[in-house]
Amino acid sequence: MPIYKVNAIVLRRSDLGETDRILRLLTREAGRVDAVAKGARRGTSRFSGATELFTHSRMLLATGKSLDVLSQCEIRESFPGLRGGLSTIARATYLCELVDRMMEEREPNPEIFDLLLSALYLLQRAQNNADVIVHSFELHLLSERGYRPELVRCVRCERAVENSAAFSPSLGGVLCAGHAESADDSIEIKQHTLFLLRNLLAVEPEELIQLSPDPNALQEAARCLKWYIRYRAERDLRSAELVEMLRVAE
Repeated sequence: MPIYKVNAIVLRRSDLGETDRILRLLTREAGRVDAVAKGARRGTSRFSGATELFTHSRMLLATGKSLDVLSQCEIRESFPGLRGGLSTIARATYLCELVDRMMEEREPNPEIFDLLLSALYLLQRAQNNADVIVHSFELHLLSERGYRPELVRCVRCERAVENSAAFSPSLGGVLCAGHAESADDSIEIKQHTLFLLRNLLAVEPEELIQLSPDPNALQEAARCLKWYIRYRAERDLRSAELVEMLRVAE
């Protein structure tokens, strides 16, 4: 079987038989790949740590008929800080599920791999602004997939939008005051929300940790992105529902 090396992040996993695991991996070199880690559920397995969710490893994979086979692995980052509470686990799971949904099988995209890896590092460090990381990731992932929402000009008349307006998931962006009710799915957003969305696309990753946006702006941004992603993904994401429940409780 041909063997190849990849940098990989575990997006999700499932049990196979009594001792094996099936992994859904995002690799930098080969895109989204499914592989089996034989014996990974044994306590003494050298693969057990590398098959944990979110773990970033250097892997040696052997090409198989339906599933590739994990032959060797070296853990680069296990992200223990993401496993310290339900809040971070849910958000990290959501990022991985979103990538899983938006990526095609074996479609190499180093930019998206780097984007996810950076978001996991930032999320591990985030204190009270985890959703800033999440929403920035959503916007950049959408942009990489060709679905960047229009946040500057009205999608109806192309006039610059600077004040409170509306956002239409189906039309793909903001609506000026004059066209705010021209779409059945329009969502009202205030000026500070519009500026926040633009800023999340503009700032460097390290700057995200320092941002402390208005909670109301974060709520409006979350609502706009939720329905926009739902429209583009064509289905609900299970982890998104849990994240939304946690936001209400926090």
